[in-house]
Amino acid sequence: MSSTKIVVIGAGSTGSFITHDLASRGFDVTVIERGNIIGGTSGKFHGMLHSGARYAMTDTAAAKESILDNKVISDIAPFCIENTEGLFVALNDEDLSFQEKFENGCKSAGIPIENIEPNKILDEEPFLNKKIKAAYLVPDKTINSFRFITSLLLTAKRESAKVYLNTEVVDFIKEGNTVKGVRVKSQNGEIKDIAADLVINSSGAWASNLINNKLGITSIEMILSAGTMAVINRRFTKRIINRLREPSDGDIVVPFFNDSIIGTTAFIVDDPDKFDIDRDDISFLQKAGSEMIPALATYPVQRYYAGVRPLVATENEDSRKASRDFRIFDHSKTDNINGIISIVGGKLSTSRIMAKNIVDFVNDKFNMNTKSNTENIKLYWPSITAETVDEMAKSLSIDKGLLIEIINESSGRTYSDMYSGVKDFLYSRMLFN
Repeated sequence: MSSTKIVVIGAGSTGSFITHDLASRGFDVTVIERGNIIGGTSGKFHGMLHSGARYAMTDTAAAKESILDNKVISDIAPFCIENTEGLFVALNDEDLSFQEKFENGCKSAGIPIENIEPNKILDEEPFLNKKIKAAYLVPDKTINSFRFITSLLLTAKRESAKVYLNTEVVDFIKEGNTVKGVRVKSQNGEIKDIAADLVINSSGAWASNLINNKLGITSIEMILSAGTMAVINRRFTKRIINRLREPSDGDIVVPFFNDSIIGTTAFIVDDPDKFDIDRDDISFLQKAGSEMIPALATYPVQRYYAGVRPLVATENEDSRKASRDFRIFDHSKTDNINGIISIVGGKLSTSRIMAKNIVDFVNDKFNMNTKSNTENIKLYWPSITAETVDEMAKSLSIDKGLLIEIINESSGRTYSDMYSGVKDFLYSRMLFN
């Protein structure tokens, strides 16, 4: 093991993959997460492992990264994946006008697509709108990020990483203009200092506020784009259904276990911990989703939730047009503060590539020559037993009951269900019944 000590802040999909990549290369790595497993954005999305087709017309870099990691993640973590496939459907002439642009974008990004006759696809997906004018098959899949991130952390622990969940970074340890570690506070109030040769800020939507408040670093400019999703308690399709147009609100329905998740909206928030969901968004999503699958209009919304996308700021203020690519910030160059770097942007579907890039960046900073092999390492997924569950829960510092839920994979669980309050269920029922 290398004597170089790295602290990773944030154990969402990106932070967990960074931890795994570092540990697999022999670094001495510790990951700190203020909440539970996927309590942030990675636990509040629609469950889609992108093929990249969604971004083929507007964001080639994100599309290419998505199709690459789609294949790799499916291979190294098959226990997290349902190979649903995806369909892009045209419902009117305006949708049809995007055909050539969609085909060219997918070809440019290396995404395989198949143009299917509407009559054939209606035989396979009878709940689709009978008026569809065109359909394209793409390799979209669904991913259970509860399992995915748990397996990343368990794999990293087997590679000697240290994992602290429900632990908050309350301060940075500094000597002059150099960060030398972090001060953390556990759920029971215990304060502990963790030394580091380098801190990697991978806290997603919280990345800018964290280091601005505690270090005065202002170089990270982000767009915090919240996306609302509505859950219908029935699955209508085998495949993920996308509207054939550039990414927009209410253009996707994801079959997740026995439910249908309709997504998404996009609205800017100032604080990822404090924002409200507009009730009109829920009604809009159900109406938009029912244009693709009419039966969605006949069922009540069972639950709703929203996650905050941490997008890299651009000159374009429209969050729908902001890139889903990522950026690494070296704060020694941008803010004259050594010992800390940040990674912002990206998606769960590109988390392995993000991790590889930032750990390669760490290599360069320390003049090392380690190589990433995460595309070939099968992630660890245990069989839970009465004898092992207590030790495993303790090692991840999570509730034993939650770990059992994640391992056993209740088919009734969808995103945010682990964390939604009863008021969400009651509110949505009052609104739509």
